[in-house]
Amino acid sequence: MTRLLDARTSQNASIAGSMNGAGLTANQNVLIGQIGLTTAGSQGPIRVQFNGVATFFVFSGGFITLNLFVVRGSAATDPIVASNRLQLNPGATTPTNLFPLYLIGSDYNPAPADEIIYSLFVNSTVNVNRVGPESFNGCAYSD
Repeated sequence: MTRLLDARTSQNASIAGSMNGAGLTANQNVLIGQIGLTTAGSQGPIRVQFNGVATFFVFSGGFITLNLFVVRGSAATDPIVASNRLQLNPGATTPTNLFPLYLIGSDYNPAPADEIIYSLFVNSTVNVNRVGPESFNGCAYSD
């Protein structure tokens, strides 16, 4: 029988447009969410599921790549367990400058620990604004 071990939320901005355009400098990894899941004493394989969202205002211009990625740990250089990327050319492909980026992922069978840290980072190839929402959620299960 599946057992819920822990569930956490890291909520940075709940409402669309609520961040007033926090700047995101090109080619810098920025932490936007972090959760710690308790898995000590679990029986059987551990399965972690998570989801995240970030929304950007992109100025008109050329080709842009936006990235969301989750690491097991607290630094952007820790092992990546899930990622999503949005590549766009806002000056040529769409009349809007708002772009949401979603990430849904999982981590299968990490080692049990008092607390496994997962961190959600964002980066962009050009300067953009973060406008919200930004949210990161995770749940850990075992058999």
